[in-house]
Amino acid sequence: MAGARGVDAVSGAYETMVAKFAESHPGWDPIVPPPEGAVSGALHQLEGSGLIRYVFHDGERGLYLEYYSFHRIWGDGHARIYGSGEVERLDTLGTSYIVSDDPEENRRSQERLHRFNQRLLAELEEAGLLSGGPVPGSFQINAAIVTGAVDPDKEG
Repeated sequence: MAGARGVDAVSGAYETMVAKFAESHPGWDPIVPPPEGAVSGALHQLEGSGLIRYVFHDGERGLYLEYYSFHRIWGDGHARIYGSGEVERLDTLGTSYIVSDDPEENRRSQERLHRFNQRLLAELEEAGLLSGGPVPGSFQINAAIVTGAVDPDKEG
């Protein structure tokens, strides 16, 4: 992954990304292997039920660490951390929408949420954040419900 940037540049970027990651996740095990080793992996919360899937990518802006944090209590988090230390917050699974007295508007809101989540899940899969390792069952269930793959109101 060093490419034309060189090993020292990748090493410095890696250290910056992992430091930023650890800073934003107190109570987690911030040991993320360097990108020369495993390109993606998972981290578990030290004393809790949270899980983070992460992956290194080399994009237009250089090497970055992208992660999706799954946590039943605090909610999900999704971001890219660049070698410069810049953190770009990204979308997380949407699980609610505003309900009105208008059934047609409610239907449109639900459809927007479904499309949003389907797009997000495709992006997470493409990034490698949903494959190659554990994804919590609670996320899988929520994803199925909010994308319309499972209808919780349907009987049978």
